[in-house]
Amino acid sequence: MTSKKVRFEALDALRGLAILMMVLSAAVPFDGALPGWMYHAQLPPPDHVFNPAIPGITWVDLVFPMFLFSMGTAIPFSFGGRIDSGESTFKITGHLVWRFLGLALFAVISQHARPWGLESSANIRWVLALTAMAGMLLVFASPSSGWWHKNKRWMSGTGWALLIILFVILHINGIREFSVQYFDIIIMVLANTALGGGILYMVYRRWNNSLWIAFGLITAFFLGARDGDNWVSQLYDWSPMTWLISWNYLKYLIVLIPGIYTGIVVREALRSGDSKSEQNKDLLRSLSILILSGVIIAASLTGLYVREMAVTFFIVFGMLILLWLLIRKWEVVWRSVFLNVMPLSIVLILAGWLLEPLHGGIKKDPATLSYLMLTAGLSIISLTGLVVLTEVLNLKKYLFILTGSGKNAMMAYVAGSNLIMPVFALTSLDVLFVNPYYPVLLMVIKAILITLGVGLVSALAANKRLFMRV
Repeated sequence: MTSKKVRFEALDALRGLAILMMVLSAAVPFDGALPGWMYHAQLPPPDHVFNPAIPGITWVDLVFPMFLFSMGTAIPFSFGGRIDSGESTFKITGHLVWRFLGLALFAVISQHARPWGLESSANIRWVLALTAMAGMLLVFASPSSGWWHKNKRWMSGTGWALLIILFVILHINGIREFSVQYFDIIIMVLANTALGGGILYMVYRRWNNSLWIAFGLITAFFLGARDGDNWVSQLYDWSPMTWLISWNYLKYLIVLIPGIYTGIVVREALRSGDSKSEQNKDLLRSLSILILSGVIIAASLTGLYVREMAVTFFIVFGMLILLWLLIRKWEVVWRSVFLNVMPLSIVLILAGWLLEPLHGGIKKDPATLSYLMLTAGLSIISLTGLVVLTEVLNLKKYLFILTGSGKNAMMAYVAGSNLIMPVFALTSLDVLFVNPYYPVLLMVIKAILITLGVGLVSALAANKRLFMRV
């Protein structure tokens, strides 16, 4: 870590953890095979029919806001150097808009490339998925050196040609109709929040108070619109192209803004050298912080899922106080960073709990304010634990799958459905996981192997400096 260019490995690990948890949650067996806490709380087994009346969250519901938070934390690292170097506001804004359009395009392409719903035989479906993966790799790959880097335009052009031909064939033959309004909702939300978060960070660099003023106003706007059919909800719902940009997507700035603040604090510490790696001797307290961070997250999710509200609130409250006391006495170089960000995490978690009764209890969809605030606070707790693992205990080399997947998030996002699963199917490896005596166990093992395969492919590609980016 130098004053010129820094890499926050714990953030890569958090982003990688979120991506791989997404892959795992999509790969586990359904149809009531596993307990309810293995799925979205509002998609309970055995039928997994969406029920917006069910309150509570599970670990699956934590994954998306965790990724959003990590994206917000990365914004000061992505744009801070550009602003520091004197790059013009016009040029940075142009980059933000271009990135937004690129992510929106990726949302459309990746959704059409999914093997699910292709009206064709199983083997053909998997071949089409692999073909789409090849096209996406050629279009979005960003190698940093070598022959591919020198001929990137030709490779990208080949990828575009491949994808256009593929989607035209799918459309004409009725295998999958093409429409720009058929997109991956997760990526579209990321595109909107990346644009909004980038603009907020640029404003913050000119006016420090703007970040929390924006947080307050966006929260008020969201609450007013969430209350029902009123003039605020009419403003909230208006958009010239609701499928492309929407306040319903931008509500997740409530998660992103705490991430931006965390990124600001960490970046300044790394640049000043306050958190440079050195021998850290406070092993017992570091392990206590790591364990307590995991217990706080587990206790919050468990209490909200089983609806033991008051008891769990006071347990979590007590553990947060203990965590704060441990950090105050933490004799490591990261102490100053978490003295700044931990109060924010505590406030967000407590606010999430206190807001929980609103709108029928905490829910992911439609998202409640308690969900947005609580998951933002728990994301900071998650980052704390990963900092202990990567920076204090120096276990980076054992977490290379997480950090590599985090560095190569776009590849990890599509590799499961468009690479690993097609390979499993086309090579008949699927047969190994079909047994009438142990069907659920084998399907769970298969889901874990798919997740590990995604992580390994993404990490190895990152190690070779082959990234998918917009």
